Amino acid sequence: MMRHILTSTLVIGALSLAGCNERANTADSQQTDLVTSAEQGDVRVAIHAASLNAEAGEPIELIVTVEAPPNLRASLELPEGEQLGSFDLLRVEEARETGDALAVADKRRLLISTFESGDVELPPLVAQYGNDSTLSTDPVSFSITSLIEGEFNPADFDDIRGPVAPGLDENLSGEIITAIAVGAGIIVAALAIALALGIRRRVRPRIPHEWALAELARIGAEGPPKPDATARRFEQIETVLRWYVAFRFEIDAPDQTSNELLEAVVAHHEIDDTARAVLERIVRDGDRIKFAAGVASTDDCNTALGSARLFVETTIPATNGKEEAA
Repeated sequence: MMRHILTSTLVIGALSLAGCNERANTADSQQTDLVTSAEQGDVRVAIHAASLNAEAGEPIELIVTVEAPPNLRASLELPEGEQLGSFDLLRVEEARETGDALAVADKRRLLISTFESGDVELPPLVAQYGNDSTLSTDPVSFSITSLIEGEFNPADFDDIRGPVAPGLDENLSGEIITAIAVGAGIIVAALAIALALGIRRRVRPRIPHEWALAELARIGAEGPPKPDATARRFEQIETVLRWYVAFRFEIDAPDQTSNELLEAVVAHHEIDDTARAVLERIVRDGDRIKFAAGVASTDDCNTALGSARLFVETTIPATNGKEEAA
């Protein structure tokens, strides 16, 4: 009896995880939705995107379609350079047309990203047709989340308990009750792990050092922290630095203790002694502030901000100062 209940509970737990994975896969392969369009006579411009939410540095795919009669010679006009407002224009490709190809004058796949956070607006996209006529879409607002926000906190799951089935016989043996408790615990643990993996998953920025410098600049632009917010400011700086190390050197820095991180850094051939010393100073000060009831002053935060910038700048790859896209 106990074996049967425990086996059934394990199966339920496995199905729960499978459901989580299936939903994740479905989300990854979701179709693009229309986010804005504009029409004028026989000409129409439409922008499709999978989502209006993204993380800083994460590539966003847009499908832009221009529909018009062939005699109007309509086409999408993109600005010179690699900027669309606050967005970097990473790539432009022709998109294959699967519908009525005769009605489609131009169809492009755009890949954009930004290092800004909050509500970031994509400017209107313009189609040109006929004798210098143009048609513009409305701006599109994207919600961009900083990578250092919304971290997974295991403590959020500490108080979760398994459901109690109604109507249980009070004379159930201790064995069966133990089996139910163990099974419920397995389900809770499975769901917690699935949620943790989903939340902790991070899309690597196209160029990690640009992302890190942009995040540090954003923190610096907030001005001096209030006296009761200096510890939080220092933590933000250290978090950016740890994520940069993770993206740049493939070290699990956000989840490692300071000792584990510094040992991994020592073993990495691309990080020299000067950079190691800078990193060690920041994480040791962070430990003092977080775990030893230390106090972070405004000067400590300013020093950490400058040191973090120095670490990033001294570890930029030598190849044209650019890191390869992920």
